[in-house]
Amino acid sequence: MFLLLLILTAASALYLMNLAVLLRRVMRALPRIERLDAPPPVRWPRVSLVMPARDEERTLESAMRSKLGNTYPELELVLVNDRSTDATGTLADRFAQSEPRLQVVHVEQLPEGWLGKVHAMQRGLERASGEWLLFSDADVHLAPKTLERIIAFAEHEGLDHVTVFPQFTCSGFLLQMTLVSMFRMVCVRTRMWEVSDPRSSASLGIGAFNLVRRSALERTPGLEWLKMEIADDVMLGTMLKRSGAKQAVLNGRNAVSLEFYPSLGAFNRAMEKSGASFSLTSLILGNLVLVVLECGFLAGVLSGHSALMLLGGATWAMGAVTTWAFSVWAGFSRWTAPLAFLGVLPTTWVSIRSAVLALVRGGVFWRGTFYPTAVLRAGQRLGR
Repeated sequence: MFLLLLILTAASALYLMNLAVLLRRVMRALPRIERLDAPPPVRWPRVSLVMPARDEERTLESAMRSKLGNTYPELELVLVNDRSTDATGTLADRFAQSEPRLQVVHVEQLPEGWLGKVHAMQRGLERASGEWLLFSDADVHLAPKTLERIIAFAEHEGLDHVTVFPQFTCSGFLLQMTLVSMFRMVCVRTRMWEVSDPRSSASLGIGAFNLVRRSALERTPGLEWLKMEIADDVMLGTMLKRSGAKQAVLNGRNAVSLEFYPSLGAFNRAMEKSGASFSLTSLILGNLVLVVLECGFLAGVLSGHSALMLLGGATWAMGAVTTWAFSVWAGFSRWTAPLAFLGVLPTTWVSIRSAVLALVRGGVFWRGTFYPTAVLRAGQRLGR
C-alpha cells in the first residue's frame, strides 16, 4: 500500500512540476496587448470585423457598444445573425440604423453539409472588404485602442494571423475553479509558446479573436475546408500555419474579454457539441489519468506517513502557487488557486457526459441543428 501511495504522490508531483515549468513558458512568451508599443503604420489597413451571432440578445448590446466604441480609423463591422430565435436580429438591425460602419446579414436557412457557425463566418466573409479579417464571437468585448495596438504590432512584425487568449469573466466559485483548471491545461497542450515559431508545428486559433490577413487566408483551402469542423477556431489556426502563415498569440487581459458561460450548467450544455469528436473509451481513460495526476498528491497528504504527507503538501503548495500566478496573468479570480486541482472533476464529468449523450443520440445538437456522429467525424480536420 505504501508503494502505491508513493507512486500516486510522486506522479502528481512530477506532473505539477512540469505544468509549472510549461505555464511559465506560456506566461513569458505571450505579450500583453496593453503593453504593445509598435509604431503605427504609414497607412491604417481596412479591418473587417466578422461576428457570427446566434441567440445573443443577453450580451449583444454591451459587446456591440464596446466594439463600436473603438476608434480604429478603417473599421468595417459585419454581424451575421445565424437563425436566432430571440431578439438578436432586432438588436442588430437597430444598431445598423445608426451606425454606417455596420452591416447585418440575416441567415434564415443552413445549407446541408455546413455547421452553422462556420457558414455564418463564410457569409460574413463574403460581405467583408477589409485587408484584415477579424473573426470574433458576438459576445466579445474590446477595450479602447485594442485594434490599433494589435494592427500596428501585426504590420510591424509582418504577421499573417494574430489570435488572442482573452480574459474570461464568470460568476460562481465552482465555475471559476473549473475554468482555471481547464485553461491551464489548454495553454500547455496547445504549446502556446511555440506558435510564433515557424519551425514548430504548434498552431492556434481562438474564436474570441482571430485576426487574419486576407492574402494569407486566400493561400489556404478557405473556410469551406472547415465547414464540418466543430473546433473551427483551432483549425483555422492550423490551416493557416500549414499554408505558411506567420502567427502570434497575445494575452488579452483587460483588452479582449467575454463571459465564457453564465453558469456551470450552461457550460455543461454547451460542451455537448464536442461529444462526437472522440470515442467514449479514450475520453474515460484520458480523463481518469488526468484526475490521478491532478489529485494524486492527496494520497500522500492523507497517508499518515510523514514523508509522504510532506511530499503531498509540498506538491499541493506548488500547484496552488502556480495556479495563483496563472490566474493573475490571465485575469481569473486568484482565490480559486488553492482548490483549482478539484476543477478537473467537473471538467471530466462534462467531457464524459458529452460523449455518452453523443453515443445515445447518434450525434450532437449544435446551434439548433442535429449532426450525426459519422458526418461530423468525416468532416473533422483536427489531427489530420
